[in-house]
Amino acid sequence: MNALLETLGKVGFDWKMALFSFINFLVIYYILKRFFFEKIVSSIDERQNKIKQGVDDYKQAKTELEMAEVNAQKIIDESKKDANKIIEKSNLNIKEQGEIQKQKTVADIEKLIASAKSNIESQKQDMKDEIKKETVELVIEATQKILSEKIDKEKDSKFVDDILKTIK
Repeated sequence: MNALLETLGKVGFDWKMALFSFINFLVIYYILKRFFFEKIVSSIDERQNKIKQGVDDYKQAKTELEMAEVNAQKIIDESKKDANKIIEKSNLNIKEQGEIQKQKTVADIEKLIASAKSNIESQKQDMKDEIKKETVELVIEATQKILSEKIDKEKDSKFVDDILKTIK
């Protein structure tokens, strides 16, 4: 062991100083362990727990964000479907209203045509009556000229009625 100490002494190693340093190290280690290591270790553990909690919170927030994006997309898709349904209903209502208006217009036109036909028939009948009346008057005048005498009013109206009956 002397040889070892002698060899170490040649390189500058002093065993007394090494022993003193080792005892100093043990004293300082004991003091640190007694008063500071628990606090340091608990601080490190606390910091690790906070970091772990932060990472967990981040993962949870990321998951919630992804779920929120999926839900938002679902809501958007449903809104689009609802909007398309509303548009389709509006288009159907517009078509129905157009058909109703078309039917009303056709009905109005048919009423106008019927009214016009009725007016034409009425005017036609009035014209026939007027022609008959004028024809009767012409016949009376022609008869008066032929007979060269004037028939009194009573005979005249009776004569006209008889002619009208025979014409009808």
